[in-house]
Amino acid sequence: MKLYKRWTLLSLLLMTGWHSTAFAQEIPSLRERGPGGSYGTRLAEDVLIQTDPETGSLIIITDEETNAHISQIIQNLDRPIPQVLIKVLFLEVTHGKGLDLGVEASFEYDGQNDRDLIETIFGLGAQTRGGFYRIIEEDLLVTIRAIAEVNKLEVLSRPSILARHNKEAVITVGQEVPFIRNSRITQDGQTINTIEYEDIGIILRVTPYITTQGLVEMDLFPEISTLTGETVPISEQINAPVFAKRSAETRVVVPDGKTVVIGGLMQDNRTEAVSKIPLLGDIPLLGMAFRRTQKSDSKTELLIFLTPYVVEGSEQLEVLSRAEEERTDLAPRVFSDQQMDRYFDRSSE
Repeated sequence: MKLYKRWTLLSLLLMTGWHSTAFAQEIPSLRERGPGGSYGTRLAEDVLIQTDPETGSLIIITDEETNAHISQIIQNLDRPIPQVLIKVLFLEVTHGKGLDLGVEASFEYDGQNDRDLIETIFGLGAQTRGGFYRIIEEDLLVTIRAIAEVNKLEVLSRPSILARHNKEAVITVGQEVPFIRNSRITQDGQTINTIEYEDIGIILRVTPYITTQGLVEMDLFPEISTLTGETVPISEQINAPVFAKRSAETRVVVPDGKTVVIGGLMQDNRTEAVSKIPLLGDIPLLGMAFRRTQKSDSKTELLIFLTPYVVEGSEQLEVLSRAEEERTDLAPRVFSDQQMDRYFDRSSE
């Protein structure tokens, strides 16, 4: 006891994951390696700090006067880093002949009051260009159901990811495809190929920032890629596959719990269908009278819906996780037939 007569043990904090807090991130710049493998630093003549990241322990020894100041600093800095739960929905909409480009025009069709339909759903009053983003003011389920009504919708994926403030998170839905990057022939006549792997599918990189006003600012880099089935020669004996890739890079600011949609990622598709009478359709020249070839061109647009939720505590995260587990379909029937008729102007039919 004589050894500690002039000292007071401020605290022994055994906090699970304390090194993930904002306070702990300031410690590495102050501390130095101490005896016994622990970390320690002497901030002043009568202040000693010992930290052990492996056990999550923090020991501070100081006098009574400094004790109160350091306690206040710890309370102000020792706070969990905020997180953002981001719910993502990847949709692919097919545009047929006579359809304009962009999300607004994705739902236009030959008929009456079609533009009023779009403005009702999206709250848009002006023509929308490709490569845009809009915050959905109405319920997202209304939008999804409206898209599904035109029977041109394919749900590619709907993942959710939890990201820390100012830390990049990556969603990858696809596979790694090997391909030959280059090929060379040695002096002995042997062929040496350099094989690399490419992520093919849906990839989303997102970095969220939580502002002081409670808004969520997100750096987004969405990408969707597929194999076209075509190849290009890279040597006399090697052909490399051709990838079709759609990507964008943008920064958006979204209120907590609101949905933002990114569109304008277009891709041209050409299909050819052949129908014929068996055997007769295979006869050279004469078979042309017994078969039919139909070619069609279309455009597909990738739509990405993102809804960020600021998670301030474990209880809120548990509630959001439970809601995600209980979600069983894309758009539950939360609107009556009369409400849907109003959106699609069926009452006049």
